[in-house]
Amino acid sequence: MDLSAFALAHIPQISATIGLVTFALAKNKLTSAGILAAIAVAVIHMASPYPVFFWLLVPFFLLGVLVTKIGHEAKARLTQSSTGSSGGEGARSAVQVFCNAGGACILIALHAWLATSSPFMSLRGSVVPGIYAPKLQGVLPVGIMAHYAAVAADTFGSELGILAKSSPVLITAPWKKVPKGTNGGVTIEGLAFGLLASFLITVIAQIGVMTSQPFRALDTSTGLLVIGAGVAGSLLDSFLGATVQATVTDKGSGKVVEGPGGQRVKVLEGGSRVQLGRDILTNNGVNFTMAALTSVGAMAVAFALDLGI
Repeated sequence: MDLSAFALAHIPQISATIGLVTFALAKNKLTSAGILAAIAVAVIHMASPYPVFFWLLVPFFLLGVLVTKIGHEAKARLTQSSTGSSGGEGARSAVQVFCNAGGACILIALHAWLATSSPFMSLRGSVVPGIYAPKLQGVLPVGIMAHYAAVAADTFGSELGILAKSSPVLITAPWKKVPKGTNGGVTIEGLAFGLLASFLITVIAQIGVMTSQPFRALDTSTGLLVIGAGVAGSLLDSFLGATVQATVTDKGSGKVVEGPGGQRVKVLEGGSRVQLGRDILTNNGVNFTMAALTSVGAMAVAFALDLGI
């Protein structure tokens, strides 16, 4: 398919991308590099033979913007930025975009290749050399949906969980209360919001699959697997945050200090900041690792139970 044919076949998706990019620029939701990364992610999602994946990306972005806005005031009050300003997310960088959607892009590219490839010779120009793996092709969509369920659950849990009246506890030591914003800290409310996000993504995926051509549907077991994967991914993110990601606090205020764009926070010896935990992964690294492991785990379960679409 040449570029003009691709554009004509994806007019609704291209229009939606232009609208979201315009919104992100107007509201300073993405940096300039983040905009370019988001466009690349959108194009990869359009390349899938299943339109549902692109239309899953749109509400994922919009829901993320919504819950970030809801939790911004509390996060600004309870945390602070390493740049000296109040806490809360600024414009998302290209690294953040790829760490939240890169895993899904890889799975979508693999799924698109499998859907248009064959180990046999063909006179059809649309068929490329490849392998015949129908079962893998069937579970890849589960991994993609699980990816977005998990990332959305983590976003809801962290952005809305900070509104909880109770203090979070460390997931690796549930008897230990920690300051709000601590990596690895969880609350019942945060987990409930994560479950809600996972459910919403699964419902949106179901609607998208049912309205695709040819007609498909998620059976109950596959839907429950995606919901469960989302919640499990949120818990995994907290576990990774507690074990391989450092939390930096300010000595004076006791607030958690966050780096811009999910970057590391510099801690100088004898300075005003204290680092707790092992500094192996950044917040972006934790997000990518969590999403990748959740997708692989969901696909493994789907493969074992003969689930998929």
